[in-house]
Amino acid sequence: MAVEGLVVAAALAEALATRHWLTGWMVWIASAVAVALPLRRRFPRPFMLLALPTLATGVLWIPAMAALHAVAASERRRIEVVASAGAVAVVSFVPWQHMDDYSWSLPDVTLGILLSGLLAVAPAALGLLGRARAELACRLAELALSRERERRYAAEQATQRERERLARDVHDTAAHHLSLISLRCSGLAAAADTVRYREEAAALGELSRRAATDLRRAIRHEGPGFAQLPELLDAARDLVDSVHLDPGDCAPAVQHAAYRIVQEGLTNIRRHAPGARARVTVRRTGHSLLVCVHNGPPPAACAPPDPGGHGLTGLRTRAAALGGTFTSGPTPEGGFALAATLPVPAALCSGAEPPVMGRE
Repeated sequence: MAVEGLVVAAALAEALATRHWLTGWMVWIASAVAVALPLRRRFPRPFMLLALPTLATGVLWIPAMAALHAVAASERRRIEVVASAGAVAVVSFVPWQHMDDYSWSLPDVTLGILLSGLLAVAPAALGLLGRARAELACRLAELALSRERERRYAAEQATQRERERLARDVHDTAAHHLSLISLRCSGLAAAADTVRYREEAAALGELSRRAATDLRRAIRHEGPGFAQLPELLDAARDLVDSVHLDPGDCAPAVQHAAYRIVQEGLTNIRRHAPGARARVTVRRTGHSLLVCVHNGPPPAACAPPDPGGHGLTGLRTRAAALGGTFTSGPTPEGGFALAATLPVPAALCSGAEPPVMGRE
């Protein structure tokens, strides 16, 4: 805006300074063209045609030079720039007001050619230089953005490779020990003297095999979802009083997060509040999924929970990554509650609702 103001002010000053060589109506036209100079950037070619008559006066140069600069800065076709520069050179060279008494001497012609060439070449060259500089800056910005994307992609690939390496190591180590536990449990079940011990050993073996299956799914990025929730809840039927499942249709990432929240809640109840009764809710509400695991107070006093665990922190991070919220804390009646609200894309909200599963 400051540059435009200076250009308009210079053009007005030129029109006022040369008013002695102009008629009354030409002064007003020159002033109007000077005020309209900011429009040359939006309409360069029409403004070029508007400025050429002012150049024919022989004393008004700024409007035509500014218009030629705008044409060179905005027009990609060189033929347009050359034609505009040629028009400025011809109009500035011909002495329109002094055709009758003009002396076509060699010095006058030479001076006229030099002056008209300067008026035509300088604005066009500056306009082309400005456009080239703008294009170069744009290319450099694109190159910097491309390099940044490549750097991020390389970092993501390195992180992905490290995760895969860690996942393979965890799988090899954990799967080996889980297999040993399963074999030991099978041996204990076969050698147990009572039915209770055989059932406990068989249950431990089943848990180890299920853990190995879940580990393989995690390695393959096939995390459990709503389809595995009934199995998880059935394994915890000794501590779950009521279940309300009405999840609707959700993305796999949302299903996996809901499964992990329920799993962590049930695990914490067994660890920190043995004997407490729990309620599990997984329900769609509009464009969000509500996941809640609530337990009452345990029948006997329990040791305080180990503060070093990272299960709740991991759930909070998982919910935040999906754009949701996660809260956890004790309840007024002495129990504990986990609650998460996970967003569901609107595109998934128009599908058919699955049947409601409940157990009281």
